Amino acid sequence: MKKKIVLVGLKNKNLGDIAILDTCKFLVQNLYPDAKISIKNIFPNRQTMKEVNNLHPKIDFAIEKVKNYPYITQILNFSKWWLSQKRKTEIYKYYKKILKKNSYVIFAGGGIIKFSREYLWNPVYSITTYCQRKKIPVFFNATGVEGYDDKNFYSQLLKYSLNKPCVKKITTRDDINSLKKYVKNWNKISIAGDSALWARETYNIEDVEKTNIIGIGVIRGNIFNDYGINFSEKQLVNTYINIIKKLEEKGYKWQLFCNGAKSDYEMGKIILTTLGLPIEEKYLAPRPQKTIDLIKKIYSYKATISARLHANIIAVSYDIPTIGLVWNNKLKFFGERIECPERFLVKEQFTNANFVITVLENAILNGYNKGVINSLKSKTQKSLYEFLQTGDIDE
Repeated sequence: MKKKIVLVGLKNKNLGDIAILDTCKFLVQNLYPDAKISIKNIFPNRQTMKEVNNLHPKIDFAIEKVKNYPYITQILNFSKWWLSQKRKTEIYKYYKKILKKNSYVIFAGGGIIKFSREYLWNPVYSITTYCQRKKIPVFFNATGVEGYDDKNFYSQLLKYSLNKPCVKKITTRDDINSLKKYVKNWNKISIAGDSALWARETYNIEDVEKTNIIGIGVIRGNIFNDYGINFSEKQLVNTYINIIKKLEEKGYKWQLFCNGAKSDYEMGKIILTTLGLPIEEKYLAPRPQKTIDLIKKIYSYKATISARLHANIIAVSYDIPTIGLVWNNKLKFFGERIECPERFLVKEQFTNANFVITVLENAILNGYNKGVINSLKSKTQKSLYEFLQTGDIDE
């Protein structure tokens, strides 16, 4: 019997998330060429989500009254989702539709296990609840883990979901120590490489011409503050400008690029305007509409300096030297996993343009330890294979 597998993940304008889905599908298809694989968004459509947010005014009123009590506020916020995903609701119908005829469910990867932003605990709860009821095995593949807090309701909800018997295996691309706090049975957790390390094998880009340009991956201006780092948009713009000027001093050509998000692309335009340069392709690559566009652009560069994790991961997949600007610990973890931690720079380091260029030139000179990267890729492939050999879940 053919295996029916659904991959769930984030489908949005940040094409790094789409690269995760594409590469995970490639890996599964490679293991089981006859498998029927579908890709689905972890969230229902925007209209359904909007209805959820507006459906329970009494709960919103209660939340306003207890806003100074975070744990209670979190419980009330989740109760809106919980009420909205019970049987016969639109959310329940969505998850039933995408899950019911499948024999396996795989969270394709990305920063799924986090409780500070994006409300991902809600769909993780709904998907694991449905799968537990229907005895469908679940796998979290090379998942990002962004902390643990025993006093945060969302974190504890994730813990409850991850320990359901239907969850057979969880691999993480980064924070294994936090994952151990979530999962009681450590035998079902391990480290693996992000699926996007398989970008070279997944995408056919033989027609792309290589250049001597340094690609500078831009990111929206308020992201550092959003993640608890005191670093303004103005400071970020100045950082990019200083790096550009230092590259020019050293005789390097450069081009700004983004992973597809409109807010990132707007940052590129702000940088050029501040420099007094025209908004044209010579200085800012067109905003990519498809993942293959992003892949081809990164592949064309001599090296990259980027704040988006998957711009870095894709570069590594193609053996392109890359420097990361750290706004989230997931970038630091990636640097550690590929045994190049010195190439992922925190604010105190990347605000020194001389230092950035020195690190970049060392990266160009020294390349990567391909054995380390291949080991990460093998772990990803092996863990997927082992999961897809599992049978029925325990009661």
